[in-house]
Amino acid sequence: MATDTIVESDKKPPISRKRRIIEAIALIVGSTLVIGTLSSIALLIYTKDANEPTVHVLDIPLGSYDRILEGENVLDIPSTWAFYAGDAIVLDNKDDVTHTIGTWSVPPNTTRRFGLQPAFGGNFTCSLLPSGTVTLDIQPRGYDFSIIALTTFGFGMSVGVILIIGLTMMRAMGHDEDDDWVDVAFNGEARTDVHV
Repeated sequence: MATDTIVESDKKPPISRKRRIIEAIALIVGSTLVIGTLSSIALLIYTKDANEPTVHVLDIPLGSYDRILEGENVLDIPSTWAFYAGDAIVLDNKDDVTHTIGTWSVPPNTTRRFGLQPAFGGNFTCSLLPSGTVTLDIQPRGYDFSIIALTTFGFGMSVGVILIIGLTMMRAMGHDEDDDWVDVAFNGEARTDVHV
């Protein structure tokens, strides 16, 4: 009956604590970077059309002034109106009075276009609302990567921890041969004693 004997030189030395810490950090950082890159690409792909400037056209019908004086919001304009830099408002005044938003005025039977930039935002008098005032909230146009930051960090760390647990379990089950990628990555040397 033959018995398998393990020759001391065939045993791999135990993995040091320092190497385990470096592997853990590398897995967490690497998985977070991969998740962050994929999330950024998805954000850019799915929001590319959202960054195109929008033209908001307001047709001001005849008799609007009297209806606004009676308290009606004829054009359904919100009291705080949100825009992005580069958007534009086109006022097509078919009413018989001049309408204004701040210093912008549109005489009767006239159409005017106003480009919007963050510096133009604020509270203004407005003849188009029953309250007589409107807030123009004009935000800079661009990608808001902060919406993916927290989820990328949380999900990336979770994936990294799962990879660490998997690697630790494989080592505990004696699957050291599966560590070839680790030997190459951390030591710069490929194992030559692996037999297929």
